[in-house]
Amino acid sequence: MKKLWKYIAGFFTIVIGGLLAFLSGRSAGKKDEKFKNINTELKGVEKNIKEKEKQTDAMKQSLKSKQEALEEIKKKKYKEKRASAKEASDFLKKYVNRKK
Repeated sequence: MKKLWKYIAGFFTIVIGGLLAFLSGRSAGKKDEKFKNINTELKGVEKNIKEKEKQTDAMKQSLKSKQEALEEIKKKKYKEKRASAKEASDFLKKYVNRKK
C-alpha cells in the first residue's frame, strides 16, 4: 500500500507541477495584454475613419450646395429677356449715357 501511495502522490505531483508550469509560464497574461493594446489601437483607427467620413460628407454637401448656387447665378445672370424694340433702344440710350 505504501508503494502504491508513493506512485499516486508522485503522479499527482507531476501533473500539478506541469499544470502550474504551463499556466504560469513566461507568456502567462501577456497574450491578453497584447490583445488589449491592439484593441485600443483599432478603436482609435475606427474613430479616425468615422471623423474622415463625416468630413467628406460635409465636403460633398458643401460642393453640392455651391454647385446649386452656381446654377442659380447662371440662371439669373444670363436670363434671356424678351423686350420690345422701344425698351431695347431705351436701355441702350441709358447704357451709353452711363459709359460717358
